[in-house]
Amino acid sequence: MRAAAGSALAASLLPFAGTRVLAQTPVRRIRLAHTAPAAHGWNVWSESFKKSIEAKSNGAIQVQIYPNAQMGNERDIGQAVRSGALEVGVIGVGLTNWVPEVSITDAPYLWKTRAQAYRAFAGTFGDELRARARDKGFVLIGWTDLGFRCITNSKRQISSVKDMQGLKMRVPISKAYIAMVQAMGATTAAVDLSELYLALRQGVADGQETPPTVVKSNKYYEVQKYIARTDHVLTTGYSVTNPKFFDGLSPAEKTTFMAAASDADNFLRAHTQKEEVDAYEFLRKQGMQVNLNVDIETFRQVCTPLVDKLTDQFPPKLVQIARATPV
Repeated sequence: MRAAAGSALAASLLPFAGTRVLAQTPVRRIRLAHTAPAAHGWNVWSESFKKSIEAKSNGAIQVQIYPNAQMGNERDIGQAVRSGALEVGVIGVGLTNWVPEVSITDAPYLWKTRAQAYRAFAGTFGDELRARARDKGFVLIGWTDLGFRCITNSKRQISSVKDMQGLKMRVPISKAYIAMVQAMGATTAAVDLSELYLALRQGVADGQETPPTVVKSNKYYEVQKYIARTDHVLTTGYSVTNPKFFDGLSPAEKTTFMAAASDADNFLRAHTQKEEVDAYEFLRKQGMQVNLNVDIETFRQVCTPLVDKLTDQFPPKLVQIARATPV
């Protein structure tokens, strides 16, 4: 009787034993960091990636997001990913510290349409950059579309490139951006983004160039009167992971990981395009004079030779591949 009771007890515990084994299955945890606030495209990408990968893995992969430079500046985050101290980072120009070739995406008028850029990233152009990033210690998993850039100023409306003559424009501290604005006929002022609002208000610079969403979020409409949709650069960021971490994933986990990154890319692309349209309308309502019909060809004509000239910034092979991508 005692033996039979023991067997019955053991049998009754079998379902719970199986449940216990499942409960002990380790959860893979991913830390993802970037420098931007909650409303920024990088955080939109991060939240989408988190939602997608946790759903696709049924909770077996969990993502903790560290926004607002909680893990340092772009260089700090890039170094942490490269060393393996951090699994995923979303960064911009900071990646050029190790992979200078990614500056190609800042080439003015490299793309005729967004669709062309997206096809290039998914094709040979993206493969080239992924290979170069891998050689430098990064797995490039995503491309963050932060919007086409516009030009604002306090002096006059911009209808063609000739209207840039005599303007003093703030640009990022970048050889390519400085050369681009000078090719347009303006002079440049080196001002940190954190100090740009004050510089515009005090007249240190007449204007600046960022996506319209930044003009909106940073309230440049309070110190700028004119805005022109020049679409001269598609602002691009990069989502990267550590090679050792990525190679340590199972085949199923890698598939889930990359599918979630693709989902996040697509979500942000749709989000950014809607935000651009909304931003121009918002800025119009704030009193800015908005020009959505700029003679872009006049800008393209002065910028195209620049792209071919700055071969250290814009590798000719990558430029050729980009231009050959179907529009």
